[in-house]
Amino acid sequence: MSFYESYIGTSESERNEMLTAIGMSDILELFSEIPEGILLKKPIELPGPYSEAELTRIFAKIAKKNIDPSTIVSFLGGGVRQQYVPAVLEELMRRGELYTAYTPYQPEVSQGMLQLLFEYQSQVAELLGMDIVNASMYDWGSAMGETIKIMHRINKKNKIIVALPISPNRIEVTNAYIKYTDIKLEFIPSKNGNVDSEKLIEILEIEAAKDKKEREIAGIYFEYPNYYGTLIENTEKICELTHAFKGLVTVGVDPIAMAILKTPGEFGADFVVGEGQLLGNPVNSGGPLLGILASRFERKWIRQVPGRLIGATTELESSSAGYCITLQTREQHIRREKATSNICSNQALTAVVASIYLSALGKQGVIELAESIMNRAHYLANELNKIDGVTAPKSNGFFFSEFLAEFNGLTHDKLEKICIDKGFVPGKAIGEDGCTRLISVSEPQSKEDLDNFIACIKEVMQ
Repeated sequence: MSFYESYIGTSESERNEMLTAIGMSDILELFSEIPEGILLKKPIELPGPYSEAELTRIFAKIAKKNIDPSTIVSFLGGGVRQQYVPAVLEELMRRGELYTAYTPYQPEVSQGMLQLLFEYQSQVAELLGMDIVNASMYDWGSAMGETIKIMHRINKKNKIIVALPISPNRIEVTNAYIKYTDIKLEFIPSKNGNVDSEKLIEILEIEAAKDKKEREIAGIYFEYPNYYGTLIENTEKICELTHAFKGLVTVGVDPIAMAILKTPGEFGADFVVGEGQLLGNPVNSGGPLLGILASRFERKWIRQVPGRLIGATTELESSSAGYCITLQTREQHIRREKATSNICSNQALTAVVASIYLSALGKQGVIELAESIMNRAHYLANELNKIDGVTAPKSNGFFFSEFLAEFNGLTHDKLEKICIDKGFVPGKAIGEDGCTRLISVSEPQSKEDLDNFIACIKEVMQ
């Protein structure tokens, strides 16, 4: 049997008829442009052939080797974490008008999807204390990269101050965004696992004292909570100092934490970015995710926001609500070379999930969720810290759901092997020296899970 006969479901006579019609004698002539040196000289050695039923059994056996949250308790975090997905979400997202809906370019046939996206924007804006939310970005990293460019475009300055700690992944994505621009990122190292607010304030005071023509900072970026889970101090003062020289402030957030913390809008942030996966979206091997990008209202900024903004009005000759894409600054078909971004898709489906999730919980429900996660995290950190050889939290400052824990005398490999064998993923490795882990606590973890993990760590440390 030849290679192509295995994959093309036509008879030999049908293939010969088609080849004759196009003036060829062999189907491989269609691939004659491929260099001879990279063509297979013999068939790939694969087992089989198998029937569909046999293949299903083989793949199921292979899949059982995977570890997933249904069989293990995971303390992984750093931006994406396991969340409980309510049954109402799974049921509603099976509806064809949601998961098969095309981008709502034509408002007359897309009112349902447009309303859902408008509700998403409104809910997230209230959660963050901001005026405008777009719908939407790929993930937190892409939202950060886009906002760094927004601050640069608005202020015409090249330097952006970035206060660590921040996820290496988000930094990598942002560097890809600015690679072919003249934007320069100046990183402020973290201090004791938290943002060095004193150093940041010092830099801002120096910039504010400069002559207007000598200023070079377009804006600043910090996270709240940061990558190590702690909260930066003096946020109001930092925003005031930045605004004193017309600089802009972007804050990266955990959206669930915003239900119980002072919001970025309250302490003076200009832009907010974050990861919307935490709003009811499951962890699916890294995606799809949901990038949040919010802004306070300034008319001259609106066209700098990438993606789409959904607006509400009333129908002609009617008091009924009507929805449409009010603004879209993307390049594909609207702004072209004048576009602010080349993002060619959005995460509308995950944004709809987030909207349904927030609606199902309600305002009080989100507050109770945030409080329960924070309480579990502090309980776990306190109990781990009682174990000889464990320091938790390792970082200074108040934390929400994540914290650094140091396991003295262990290596990452040893800790992971023992914990995974006992049914736990002990967070994410931070650094290569010593054994410091980023522990993330989330809603699906019960007190029993936490107590069992504490007992596991006691055994490991002994």
